[in-house]
Order: sequence, then structure tokens, then C-alpha cells
Amino acid sequence: MKEGIVTPVRRWFSVAVVAIAVGVFLLPSRSSEAGQSRSYKVQGTVIAVTLNQSPQLIVVNTPLTPKNHMTVGATVTPQTKILRGQKRVALHTIKVGEIVWLTYVKTSEGLFARAIQAKA
Repeated sequence: MKEGIVTPVRRWFSVAVVAIAVGVFLLPSRSSEAGQSRSYKVQGTVIAVTLNQSPQLIVVNTPLTPKNHMTVGATVTPQTKILRGQKRVALHTIKVGEIVWLTYVKTSEGLFARAIQAKA
């Protein structure tokens, strides 16, 4: 491999790290809820799914206004409920470019996907 060339996996990993950082530092938090988690739900386009690393991540780009968007990167755990329609599916069936609903929890340890809902 030539030096200076970024592989798609490295690029998506970089996107995922930036997305997590944005989610952790820019999402609203309440000082009175220190130690507690907050749940959020967004709809958007999947821009990355990391399957070959631990922890696995999903990164979703969601519109805020016609000219602004937010990128959310959340850790996918064994407890994450992944659905296509009403049927449970594996994370590898969720593809880049697909529109999903992502329900995630913001904790002091980061963002964790609670549910990923794709159209049937």
C-alpha cells in the first residue's frame, strides 16, 4: 500500500471517532443529571457501520435544518435492538446510504445505540 493513501476503513473509522466526539461534546446535557443517561431518537442516513472492530459503531447523518445536519456515532452492543420492519436482523444487514431511526443513550461513557430501525 502506498504511503499517504487512506483506506476506506480508516476513513470511516475517522468519521466514527469524529461523530462520537461531536455527540459527546455538543449534545445538550444537564448538570443535575450527572451519572444518569438521556435517551435521544434521530432519523437519518447511515454514513458508516464498523463491523470489523470492537466496539462496533453506527454513524448516522441527520438533518437539523435544510442547510445544517448533525452526525451521531453510537456504539452498538449485544443489547442493541436492530430491526428491519418488525423483524430482528444483524448489524451487517444495515447498509451505508440507508435511512434509519436511531435511538441512543448518552452516558458519561459515550453514546450507545439502544435501537436501530430500518424500513422493511
